[in-house]
This record gives sequence, structure tokens and C-alpha cells, in this order.
Amino acid sequence: MLGVDALHTRDVRHTHRLLVKHISAVRAIPLFALAKAVLIFESNLAFESQHLLHAVEQAGIKNWVSLSEGQQGTLGWLTTNERKEQMCLLMREALTVGKIALSDHFFSIELTKQEAKSRIEDELSSYCVVTEAPKTTFGKVRKTYTGKLYGKQDDLCIAMQLAMIGQQKFFQDSKYRNFRALDFLTPNGLRR
Repeated sequence: MLGVDALHTRDVRHTHRLLVKHISAVRAIPLFALAKAVLIFESNLAFESQHLLHAVEQAGIKNWVSLSEGQQGTLGWLTTNERKEQMCLLMREALTVGKIALSDHFFSIELTKQEAKSRIEDELSSYCVVTEAPKTTFGKVRKTYTGKLYGKQDDLCIAMQLAMIGQQKFFQDSKYRNFRALDFLTPNGLRR
């Protein structure tokens, strides 16, 4: 994991600025200076993913792609209960086999490194599957995937899960093939 950020604000412009700063911080690391940014936003009713993409465009950030896995192929990623189950299972498997680690370049813009690490640990430890019994004789058992019990947050946990399922989709789905093409740029911007 390269970096995480958490910001609680009522002003979405602060969120937009943080996204731009975060992408810029990643691109400031020499290894990632020319890397394609794959944006995996949660799709919601407020069209926040479109507003975030607009902020990225307005900031002049280049070389990025946003996954379009929302309803009818809209930008963002739908987090249905089935999708949350998939994401939870991916995360559990990755943690079980030790496939998640912090990069030597790990950073956070809004939190200290220690606060970020503690928050990740807290959210991963609190994330659970809540099972509710059927309400009627022929009803179904209901499972809810959340880390928001007892006033806790799960934003970083969800972001990690989105990153895992999003990278899987990006590298396996043929609709993103053109974005995966190897482009080698020289320091002066010429393609090799």
C-alpha cells in the first residue's frame, strides 16, 4: 500500500483538493512519475465520482483512467451487497496470505504516518459481517458488510477493498485493454 488519506468535511471541494494532492504526491515518487493513475471511485447517487473526475481534469492531471462499473456503465463502482461480499473475501484472502504491506514510500497528506497506520489497523479490525435472522418464516438471512458499528469508520477499509477489486477488474477485463498498453515515455515525453 502506497498511501491513504482520510478527511471528514462538509465541503466537497476539500475532498477534491485532497484527491489532487494525493495523486500529485504519488507522481512525485520517481518510480510512479509516469504511471497511469487508475481511479476507482465508489458510485453513488450524488454523482460524486463525476465531480472528482472533473477536479482531476481541472487540475491538469494527465495519464489516468477511471473504471466505469456503475449502473449502465457509468463512472464509478457500484457497491452492492454482492460486490461488498466479493470485496470482503478478496481482502480476507489477501490478509490471510500476507499480500498486503506498506510501501517504503507510504504516506498520508492529512494524517501522520502513525495515525494512518493506526486507522488502517482499527478499520480492518472492526470490519465485519453482520448477519440478521429472517423477519418472516420464508424470509432470507440478511448479511451486511460494514465497519461502521458503534460509531466507527470504514472508509479506508472500503478504499482498500475497492483498490483490490478494481485492479483485478482493470487487468482482467478486455474493456480496459487499451489503457494497459505499455507506453514507455522518455524524460522529454517522447514515446519509445
